[in-house]
Amino acid sequence: MVGIVSSGIGSGLDIQGLVQQLVAAEGQATSQRLLVREAGFQSELSALGTLKSALDEFKLAAERLGDGEITATKTARSADDELVGVLANTDAASGVYEVEILNQATSARLTSGVFAGVDTAVGTGTLTLTAGGESFSVTIDEEANSLAAIRDAINNASDNTGIEASIINADSGAVIVFSGADTGDEATIAISQAGGDGGLASLTFDPNAGSNPLTLSQAAGDARARVNGLDVTSATNTFDSVIDGVTFTALSDTAGETVRLTVSNDTDAVKGALATFTIAYNSFVDAVNQLSSFDPDTNEAGPLQGDSTLRSAVDLLRRELSNNTESAASAFDTLNEIGITLDENGKLQTDDTQLDTILQDNFRSVQVLFGADDGYVSRLVSVVDSFTGTDGVLDTRTDGIQNSIDGLAVQNEALNQRLVSLEARLLRQFNGLDSLLAQLNNTSNFLSAQLANIPTPGDNNGS
Repeated sequence: MVGIVSSGIGSGLDIQGLVQQLVAAEGQATSQRLLVREAGFQSELSALGTLKSALDEFKLAAERLGDGEITATKTARSADDELVGVLANTDAASGVYEVEILNQATSARLTSGVFAGVDTAVGTGTLTLTAGGESFSVTIDEEANSLAAIRDAINNASDNTGIEASIINADSGAVIVFSGADTGDEATIAISQAGGDGGLASLTFDPNAGSNPLTLSQAAGDARARVNGLDVTSATNTFDSVIDGVTFTALSDTAGETVRLTVSNDTDAVKGALATFTIAYNSFVDAVNQLSSFDPDTNEAGPLQGDSTLRSAVDLLRRELSNNTESAASAFDTLNEIGITLDENGKLQTDDTQLDTILQDNFRSVQVLFGADDGYVSRLVSVVDSFTGTDGVLDTRTDGIQNSIDGLAVQNEALNQRLVSLEARLLRQFNGLDSLLAQLNNTSNFLSAQLANIPTPGDNNGS
């Protein structure tokens, strides 16, 4: 059975505290060295993450310039957008179009005769309603055969093909109106009745009949317009197949008045994409400068000062920005020719006046300069991908640093295990010493007591 050990009883020393100090002193230098190395690796990881983020942002901005949806965007303007609205897609050809809206598209509307009120019984039977060639039926019985009930039965029909019934309470009485949802010449309405007491005959309409109980208060009709002197029609107020890539909408009749529609290249969209491109590159340069900086006053260096990966990324991108694009489809082969240059600080700057002129006069060549197979976008993206892509330079660097950090963790664990063993050994040694000292003290005390009891010469007790 292991006895109870009270460390320090024999010697009076704080053995536990002494051992802890000795263990801490033994591990301090190595532990500090491992912490410093890990902090350095973590700083490098963070710096590489900052570099990757700046490169990715620049790549996104470059890809946007190479996207045909951006560089081929068209803008369309109406001289009076309250009369005619207009939109253009990338297939639209630039041009000017004079548009006159002769009439807007209409839906069919049928009006009944006058009834005493909404609760007036009309009749029973089956009404079949047809809109644009598609039919549905409602059955009217004696329990719900009023004008209001018939309206509700039509509007609530689950298979309603596009006819809405409404009631107008005029001074002369109640009138039910049937309105088609669709417009155009083909959106006619027909209503027939069968069975019942025959009262529903007052709500029928045959477009081919000479006369009908219901009145055609508005005929369904196509919208008609005149574009550059040519007549065109549409079943709706939207004309989307008259001009390739252009959709215009008749918002009001303009008979006798033309509205000018202008379709052109959307230079503002391209300028915006170019501005984003230059800002992203300049932000990359700022990040590089910060990561590679050196402050002589504090003698502190950036985490990637002198780093070969950083220098390589900067050099390759600058080289591509300065290189030519050899595509024969472009009138330009350098960024300088369209007003984008590198300044003395390595940042991109734009001559807006020069760029505006070129976009107006040679829009297609600017598209090719960036979007061609050998254009700036593909070359710059290729450079960025070599650094930020899967298994790219930064991935490899990051994996290597992480492996080093993992190695430090293994070393730190080994150090801890060694210090635990050291602590146990020192405790055994000091406790052994403490026990020995306790025994020696006991012996000393015993001897002192014995010696104190020995008679001395001249002592009366010893005669």
